[in-house]
Amino acid sequence: TSVCDKLFGKPLLQARHFIMSRKSWLKMVPTENCDILMTFPDTIDDHTLLWLLNQIRVGIPQVSIQVRQHKHSQANAFFITTTFENLLRGAEQMGMHKNVKPQFGGGMRRFSCEEDNIYENIESELCFFTSQERQSIIKYWLDNLRAKQGEVLHNIHFLEGQPIIPELIARGVIQQMFPLHEQRILNQLMTSWVQAVCERQPLDDICDYFGVKIAMYFAWLGFYTNSMLYPAVIGFLLWILAEADQTSQDICCVVFALFNVVWATLFLERWKRREAELAYRWGTLDTPTESLEEPRPQFRGVKRCSPITGCEEFYYPPWKRALFRWLVSLPICLLCLCFVFLAMLLCLELQEVVMEIQELPSITRFIPKILLAMTVTVCDEVYKKIAYWLNDMENYRLQSAYENNLIIKMVFFEFINSYLSLFYIGFYLKDMERLKEMLATLLIFRQFLQNIKEVLQPYLYEQNKLGVFTPKVLWELLQAIVLKYGRLALGKAQASMTSYSFLSPRGIPVSHSANGNPEPKRRGDLKAGFRLTEEEWDMTDSAMKQRKVSFTEKVDYQDVTTDTQAADDSSLEDSPTLVEEGMDPSSIFDSCDEDSDYEVLPQVCALRRNVGEGNDDKKSWIDPPEEPKAVTLTQAEIESCMQTYEDTLQDYQEMFIQFGYVVLFSSAFPLAAMCALINNIIEIRSDALKLCTGLQRPFGQRVENIGQWQTAMEAMGLIAIIVNCYLIGQCGQLQRLFPWLSPEMTIISIVLLEHFAILLKYIIHVAIPDIPGWVAEEMAKLEYRRREAFKV
Repeated sequence: TSVCDKLFGKPLLQARHFIMSRKSWLKMVPTENCDILMTFPDTIDDHTLLWLLNQIRVGIPQVSIQVRQHKHSQANAFFITTTFENLLRGAEQMGMHKNVKPQFGGGMRRFSCEEDNIYENIESELCFFTSQERQSIIKYWLDNLRAKQGEVLHNIHFLEGQPIIPELIARGVIQQMFPLHEQRILNQLMTSWVQAVCERQPLDDICDYFGVKIAMYFAWLGFYTNSMLYPAVIGFLLWILAEADQTSQDICCVVFALFNVVWATLFLERWKRREAELAYRWGTLDTPTESLEEPRPQFRGVKRCSPITGCEEFYYPPWKRALFRWLVSLPICLLCLCFVFLAMLLCLELQEVVMEIQELPSITRFIPKILLAMTVTVCDEVYKKIAYWLNDMENYRLQSAYENNLIIKMVFFEFINSYLSLFYIGFYLKDMERLKEMLATLLIFRQFLQNIKEVLQPYLYEQNKLGVFTPKVLWELLQAIVLKYGRLALGKAQASMTSYSFLSPRGIPVSHSANGNPEPKRRGDLKAGFRLTEEEWDMTDSAMKQRKVSFTEKVDYQDVTTDTQAADDSSLEDSPTLVEEGMDPSSIFDSCDEDSDYEVLPQVCALRRNVGEGNDDKKSWIDPPEEPKAVTLTQAEIESCMQTYEDTLQDYQEMFIQFGYVVLFSSAFPLAAMCALINNIIEIRSDALKLCTGLQRPFGQRVENIGQWQTAMEAMGLIAIIVNCYLIGQCGQLQRLFPWLSPEMTIISIVLLEHFAILLKYIIHVAIPDIPGWVAEEMAKLEYRRREAFKV
């Protein structure tokens, strides 16, 4: 241990101090009086800022805007908020539903300023609107800021009535627009949601803070996890019982496959009822669909007169989209699938080679499986980028059409990528033992990688944007450690091979020039807290001038050559800069400029002088302090460096693949549900932690259900019936249980079993209503009140 401490202890400690020093100068100051932050690239010109500011203030006089500049990045930003009275008018304009007091009938009703006294908490400005509702109202105003006829900004020509803000975001003129977090509410969610592992999720609080769409996802994930408890326990018990003999294994296999098919159907039908309850509670169950949906800001085409509104609009011929889909999208997707198939064959072939070598330990047989799991994960990420690009190129006009086609692309590829190797082993190789091992490896290893990625990626993204944890920092640290220990090793080698005539009296090597005279030793440099000579870093004159050290006015800047000559006259070594005699030690150096924090190591930003007794006649050199001076950044600037939340698509997709692993191959690996249950318990908290601490706060969205994912999982349940029945038939369970069955009778029995399972699934689907009775009654009451109101 002592040897390891000597070799690695000090470098690791120095590395920790170095990275923490990058972190320590970031102190966040909460941002007040700001609901929405709008940031711009650092290349934005003043004309664009003034034009947009005038457009917002003239078009939306209800909002209040402050223009500020971030201290560290020097980027401009709009801090947008409004008053409570304006929020009331905005809630009426956008048709927001609010809770009604019990004495006025209760329930939820569309807000009206004329009847504001009937709504709950209307007396309290702090309690009536949630922060998510405040931001939704302001975003509604901003999104509906329309351009006038002939409106032009530089090379951007707006159509009459075109939304300005979405167009500027799509063009990159506005870099980001997002709502700020509220630390008080986040602290409550961290306690009641992230840290409370064994308690129910605070779904209403999540809905109030993040919106219905995200709350619906976590409600579904929690419901799915609770439902997973039944197949996990049953599968674990059957796995124990199946160890007795072959007959027990066959019985357990058939029973568990049928059980999982029934469970999947019950889970999906029960979720519809739970979904309806939540949608009614959150006021989205009877949300009318938008008959006239706004086109996507990224939609492009030729200008024409709209046959519906009569206004000018963009038009993209459908035949062009269909042509691109068939000639570009489809071939690229097939090419990706071919690559996945070849990668799978290579990994399986590698496994054959490993298993044939008897000298290798048994654990090595899992290496090809882990390699395949890693390949599948990487292919997922690569194809995700390809799918987004293809969907963008197909140029869909409406956001709903864009999302539906993206889901189709992602689900199709994910299904092939995730299950192809399992189908190949189960249906072609017909090796149930190998299928079990591959399924366990893919399920466990992919989930592990996904959880690590979800937790680390937002953190590393933020630290990289803030300049705390960049590749440059890591490279400098690694370079410093290697050079330091390389120098020590080289010094020891020279000491053992050369005589002291080549060394200075203090044992420091001196380089010689061509004429034999010793070359003057130059000024050293500070990198990552280490003192290294200029020869080691190969610091050129121009590179030294780029270093930013902040001096007070009392110290004149000296050129590198002057400093080098001064270092020659001094007997002191490795000095970063020169301190003149007789100066006040407290006024030598100042803290570094805020715009140089990303460029220069914190150790060279703040230096102080340490004058020793008896050395007043000598020039003084000092080491950098351990802790640099703190730089305070606002909450708005910190959050602008965070990663953007990519909607719930990725989260649903991950759970969809897991659902397939559990139900498709139930007869092969009964413990799959147990592994999924353990993962989901962690998944809920890791997703919650990611949203609360690592990502920008997303705008709330109102949805009625989980959308296309319900249909995708119902289709997965139907495919599971076919796959499990086929596995039962081709792996010999029925033949071993009923030896008197002929091959023809076995096939007929499998077909009958499949039809019975499908019929049972349909009966359950019909027998369980999608909407609970009490919710249907409440909805009927609301409809009756609406009709009565129209009569009046």
